[in-house]
Amino acid sequence: MSFLNPIMLGGLAAIAIPILIHLLNRRKFRKVVWAAMRFLQVSVEKNQRRMQVEDLILLVLRCLIVALLALALARPAWREAVGGFLGGGRSVGVLLLDNSLSMGMSDGTSTRFDKACRAAEQAIDSLPSGSSVAVWFVSDILQQAIPEPTHDLNLARKTVREARLSDRSTDITPAIDRAIEVLRTRIGARREIYLFTDGQLTGWRGLLELRARLERAREEIRTHLVLVSEHETRNLSVRDLRLAGGLAPIGQPLRFEVKVQNNGPAPVQEVRVTLSVDGDPVSDEFTLPSLGPGESKGIALFAKLRTEGMHAIHASAGEDRLPADNRRTLAVRAIRQLKLLLVDGDPGDGSRGSETFFLRHALNPVAADQRAAYFIKLQTIGAAELPSTSLDDFDAVILANVARFPEKLAPVFAGYVSRGGGLLLFPGSRVDATFYNEQLGARLPLLPAALGPARGDADQTERYFTLRSRDYTHPISSLWNDPASGTLASARIYRHLTLLPAPDGTNAAPAPPLPSGGTAAGEAGTPEMVLAFTDGSPAMMERSYGLGRVVLFAFTANTSWGDLPVRPAFVPLLHRSLGMALQRQDEGLNLRVGGRFQRRVSNELLGKDAAFTSPRAGESTRELRRVEMAGGQPGLVFDHTDAAGLYTVHVPEPPLDLAFATQPDPEESNLEELSPTQLDSLKPVAEVYPWTPNFSLRQAVERQRSGIEFWPAVVVAALTLALVECFLGQWFSRSR
Repeated sequence: MSFLNPIMLGGLAAIAIPILIHLLNRRKFRKVVWAAMRFLQVSVEKNQRRMQVEDLILLVLRCLIVALLALALARPAWREAVGGFLGGGRSVGVLLLDNSLSMGMSDGTSTRFDKACRAAEQAIDSLPSGSSVAVWFVSDILQQAIPEPTHDLNLARKTVREARLSDRSTDITPAIDRAIEVLRTRIGARREIYLFTDGQLTGWRGLLELRARLERAREEIRTHLVLVSEHETRNLSVRDLRLAGGLAPIGQPLRFEVKVQNNGPAPVQEVRVTLSVDGDPVSDEFTLPSLGPGESKGIALFAKLRTEGMHAIHASAGEDRLPADNRRTLAVRAIRQLKLLLVDGDPGDGSRGSETFFLRHALNPVAADQRAAYFIKLQTIGAAELPSTSLDDFDAVILANVARFPEKLAPVFAGYVSRGGGLLLFPGSRVDATFYNEQLGARLPLLPAALGPARGDADQTERYFTLRSRDYTHPISSLWNDPASGTLASARIYRHLTLLPAPDGTNAAPAPPLPSGGTAAGEAGTPEMVLAFTDGSPAMMERSYGLGRVVLFAFTANTSWGDLPVRPAFVPLLHRSLGMALQRQDEGLNLRVGGRFQRRVSNELLGKDAAFTSPRAGESTRELRRVEMAGGQPGLVFDHTDAAGLYTVHVPEPPLDLAFATQPDPEESNLEELSPTQLDSLKPVAEVYPWTPNFSLRQAVERQRSGIEFWPAVVVAALTLALVECFLGQWFSRSR
């Protein structure tokens, strides 16, 4: 406890006043002898001791009253003795400033992030002379703007004023843990953590564990939690945007799937959703009549790409006070034509019995007189011609019931896929499952699944297998979650091969060297199930390999094992599978905010500088990155992707223009905050301040740093003693 100040010292001196009055009153009496005195002498002597005790009691009470009033005027407080003794009033602090997407919510005048910056400056202003502070920005990563506490408080203020909001998600726990580690190494001063955030619930993962950490550090580190939220929970967001077919030919209507979500607690009406290309006027739009609380709906919008190359597709929905998630951008590479190689394992006479008959018609679903202008160009060969064909002349290869191929072609297929080619495999009665499992499964981890024994009988039509009719999760099959898109469940599969999923690529052995040297970039990815039969067994699987992808079917591409090739769903299924296989190399064009952009480029660009431009509004500077070797190939790498939107890449000579897009985490759009109960659980381990424009954080922190004032209790005690003194004074002066 500390309250020895001039007011207190002056008040203590005032205690002498009642004592002096008491002594002066005693000096006023003088002895006068008179005749009747002898009759009172006996009574006075008898009561003299009692009167002295009563006077002494009243004197003590009056002195205490004066002392307590002086103490109250001094505003005494309990404070941390150790911190005050060792630190001499100095503080060492870490400022944690939440700059995640939700901090962009506005009250119509300023954003939460603006308020947090003002509150952070007040916290810096409250630091005593000789204090030091670090400034860190907190989202799903920790950005240490001032890594270690500095005594240059002006630098800290400048850092806060120049802080920028990001579109990242939130995770508070790692920042708190790191701040505790740093402050535990600092001794000789009061240690403090300041966290400025909106209290978004999704950012407080493991709240109980975090509270336990703060509890263990409470004796040595004081934590201040400043909440800058205005408790606004209404928010509309574009949760997802994707190209439905995977392929983006120029001049063709492309279907884009847009998912819009109402993250608020109340329904919203008349939500206008728009789609635009490269910032041009709206290409397509749709108005959702209503969205219930927490409800999300997917819609299909269409656009055409007029030129070959990179394009930015923008989907927007409504307007609210958190604009960052009302728009989503997708980078799409438009193609002029697509060259496909069909390898027919049983061509026959070229009629409907051919393995590639239905493939040719499904891949060119236009009238005969329009096929020459159609973007997909087909070349069909027999299995015997495969060794003499250059795979690199084609964008994708489809093997239809090809029994086997020369073993020397296995690494050729691996190299082709690793460079970005697509490989689709349809089995049949001629396929040697053991050969495929050994050459493309064990020797080279291309296959997403091993080919197992056949199930069913193709010579009868009474018993058949059907495909699962709902709950599709893979991008290829997600189209059929919408009933308006038809169904796959009506297809009848009389016979199919059992697909036994391959091991996860992360646990598999590395791919062996390829003929050109080196190994496939990224090697084999994780096998994914695209379609399943109603019993849950895989009907179609895919797996990435380097920059390409392999898609494996459990049934034939013709009608010998089922009737799927004559069902309407076969055309979009084949096109979406082809798009998935070919877009593997373009998957890196669309990242989560904060992700790393990586792209292979030609050897002639090695050592050149590439200029990256951010989508952040008002961004005028470009960041340069040198093209360097990565994984044995020249590549571009860029990881400053805190803002959502389209990034452009430019190399002047030889000319190269690329673009990629980043999208925010859709969970960051949920503005639900820590509940009152959760905040109450934090109050024993942290000082919680709800910040408002009229709230002075500086005064609150200084008051807390001084200690807990108890002068009101002192005033109450003084008044109580005054009442007791009055009562006793009357009691002692009564007639005896």
